[in-house]
Amino acid sequence: MAWTTLLLLVVWLSTGCSVAKKTRSMFGGELPFTVTIAGDANENSAIAVDVVVVYNQNIVEPLMKMSAAEWFKTKNQFLSDHRPDEVVVQGWEWTPNNVVPDQRVMYSAGARKFILFADYSTEGAHRASLDPRQPFHLYLDTLEFKKVPP
Repeated sequence: MAWTTLLLLVVWLSTGCSVAKKTRSMFGGELPFTVTIAGDANENSAIAVDVVVVYNQNIVEPLMKMSAAEWFKTKNQFLSDHRPDEVVVQGWEWTPNNVVPDQRVMYSAGARKFILFADYSTEGAHRASLDPRQPFHLYLDTLEFKKVPP
């Protein structure tokens, strides 16, 4: 009986790439992405980028209302106010023309939302929601970033 269950599980997981990715997402995994930085990105200034992995659904809405400027200003307090099992941040800082190796965001089971914040010096939300099953390319441009398929 156990062998039958195991065989069915293997067949189910191998029936399609999207099924395997969804299953991986349930158990945690990694979100790969690539980065290109324009020569005049952020008006020729370094750009901090955070990917916030949210595990507590109650935190999603307030974060999705924040601009990147608000996030970076209040990040330390926000993280102090929430347990590590509710929200995890992976962050980088890149300068214009940097050549960036391929990146990955690691996450555990139960992730509810992935939010990317880029600390541009210009006005704007500079925030994007990410799909953990969809690799992407991040293009850091002069005044804004673009998230596109790889």
